[in-house]
Amino acid sequence: MDAKQLYRFYESKFHLTNWLNEDGELAQSDGEVKWYYCGVGDDFKNEIVSHAIDHTFTDDEVYLCISSSNSSLVIKSIAIQEIGNTLHKKEIGVMDKSLTKIIHFTQYGVFQSGIIREFPKSRPKPAGKLLEVSFHANILDKSTQKVADVVHERFRNLGRELHDDYGGSMEHLWIDLELLESRPKPYPFRFQKRVSLPASYTEFYTYNVGHYSVRPDFEKLRGLSSEEAICKYVFSLLYDSTQILVDNQKKLGGFDAIKFRSNFLSACEKIGYI
Repeated sequence: MDAKQLYRFYESKFHLTNWLNEDGELAQSDGEVKWYYCGVGDDFKNEIVSHAIDHTFTDDEVYLCISSSNSSLVIKSIAIQEIGNTLHKKEIGVMDKSLTKIIHFTQYGVFQSGIIREFPKSRPKPAGKLLEVSFHANILDKSTQKVADVVHERFRNLGRELHDDYGGSMEHLWIDLELLESRPKPYPFRFQKRVSLPASYTEFYTYNVGHYSVRPDFEKLRGLSSEEAICKYVFSLLYDSTQILVDNQKKLGGFDAIKFRSNFLSACEKIGYI
C-alpha cells in the first residue's frame, strides 16, 4: 500500500476499534477508556511512548500513520522519533503488522490503546445460538405514553420467555409497537444480514436480524383504561402479527415459526397478558 491507501485503511480501522480500560480490557463507555499522557514538544515523554509501543506491538516494525502523504511501515524506533517530532501538529496512529492492535495519539499529547475488530458484511448464525427477542414501544406521543409505560416491563419479561432455539438463520427478532397515530403505515417484515448498533460501545454491528412494526387501532386503544385491558389488546395484537413469521419461514432458513407462535401464546397465558 502507498501512503494514501495506508492512511485511508488506518482511518477505517480506527472506527472499528474497541478501546481499552485501565485493566487492559474492553472499555464499555468513553468514560472507561484509559488515556495516557506523553506530552508534546519539549514536554514529550519519549520513555512513556517507547514503553507503550514495545508493550503493545511484538513486531520490530509497525505501521505509522500520520497523513495521506506520510504513512508507512517503519521500525519502532523511527516511529517513536516521528511521534515526538510531529505530535504537536498532527494526530498519529500506530498499528501492528497483523492489523489487530492500535495506539492513537492526539496532538494534545495523550494516547489510547485498542483492539481492532472485524465485522464482516454477513456471517452464518453460530451453532446453538438462541433467538434474542426484543419488543419496543418508542414511537409515541403524550396520548399513548400510558400504553408505553404499561407494556415496557412486560415487553422485557416476554422477550426473556421467548429466548429459545427455533432453528433457521435468524438471531434477533425486533418487533416495534407504533404508538404515534400520525405516522404512515407500519413497515413490513425485513431480514437484514447486518445491522449497525449505535447504542453499543463495543459491538458496532449485530447479525441476522428480523424486524417489523405493528400499528394498533388507535380508536380502540383510546377506549381502554385498565392495565389489564391494555395488555390483553396489545399482546393479542402482537401475537396475531407473528403470522408474518410463518409467511417468511423459507426466507429464514427453516425458522420454526409455529413453535415460536406456540411459545408466544403460552408465555402470554402463563404471565397473564392474554
